[in-house]
Amino acid sequence: MPMARFHGPDEPVYTIQVAARLTSVSAPMLRYLERMGLVQPTRTEGNIRLYSENDLELILRIAYLIREAKVNAAGVKVILQMEVGRAIVIGDDGKDEEE
Repeated sequence: MPMARFHGPDEPVYTIQVAARLTSVSAPMLRYLERMGLVQPTRTEGNIRLYSENDLELILRIAYLIREAKVNAAGVKVILQMEVGRAIVIGDDGKDEEE
């Protein structure tokens, strides 16, 4: 039985330590990914990073590309930009939009 959700996938709720534990990516690596512009966690008024479930999914995607596909951070950035561009070109129904 799936666990009930009390927040949306975009809602920032996980601290860096929790995000690190959930993704098996170290806190220093999460900070590095932020410096590289690959992940942009929300900041509290006290400047604490908070990650959403969508952020965690992105971190897992990045970790896969770095660890398994052996892509460097610059390459990851290009791949993610290409994926976002493709998502914009293809509509919600999965069909290519008219040019």
